[in-house]
Amino acid sequence: MSSKRIAIPTLEDDGLFTPEVGPWAEEKYELAKLYGTLFTTGIRSKWDELVYVDLFAGAGRSRVRRVGTDRVLPASPMLALTLDHPFDRYVFCESDEERMKALEERVRREFSGVDVRFVSGDVNQSVPAILAEMPPVQAGWRSLGFCFVDPFGLKDLRFATIAALSKRYMDFLVLVPSGYDATRNEGIYLSPDNHTIDRFLGNDGWRDEWAAAKARGQTFDRFMTDAFGRSMQRLRYIYEGIDNSHLVRSSEKKLRLYRLVLFSRDKLGVKFWRAVQKYAVPQGRLFD
Repeated sequence: MSSKRIAIPTLEDDGLFTPEVGPWAEEKYELAKLYGTLFTTGIRSKWDELVYVDLFAGAGRSRVRRVGTDRVLPASPMLALTLDHPFDRYVFCESDEERMKALEERVRREFSGVDVRFVSGDVNQSVPAILAEMPPVQAGWRSLGFCFVDPFGLKDLRFATIAALSKRYMDFLVLVPSGYDATRNEGIYLSPDNHTIDRFLGNDGWRDEWAAAKARGQTFDRFMTDAFGRSMQRLRYIYEGIDNSHLVRSSEKKLRLYRLVLFSRDKLGVKFWRAVQKYAVPQGRLFD
């Protein structure tokens, strides 16, 4: 099992809608692709079918926003489609019509023969539709999913959605918006009338837990990620603690943006994530 770095290629503009992202998104894409590579390579023989689910799939490509550059990168859906050992089925979810239209056209142009399903609308309202596009549960057939969860902000994801999907055999790689959203808007979210974090964590008692964590000197960034991990533990996922998350920072000011955390019920999935962590750019470790 190799944790060799997987570079993200620069693409020519294809004329379709391409949303802008910060330069740090490339690090996220590299990590997601590397885990997907280890996932499909390392467990192929153990399962009859492998399914990739992308809850916030976007347009399939992203344009890096940085002064002096104009790089177009393949985003998570297209990266998953180009793995050396691909998944058997793909389920792409997206609420924005313009992004979904561009994604569907790109898949049609480049991967017309692949089993790809599209689910439009708010993922938190679309769980039945997502499950309907996954292989049915049947005796004698083993299907395993890998779900990439990349919300724009805390309000975009409800823990109930993860809980519902977790009733299938599935690993989750989750982006926790612990810095650019949670930390920046801490005062707003602490209001008793604001239920954004309640829904994100599936826990309405988090404010008391935060008060205790803050008294111990913990940052809100680390608390949010750890609280989400403990929620996943209640779904019987392995969670080895906050230090097994990957912190992504902004390129210039090194501000904490978000953390990527892998959740699996199998020790092999955890082993794959450790391999990814060994590869990972160590900036998060140096400044955490």
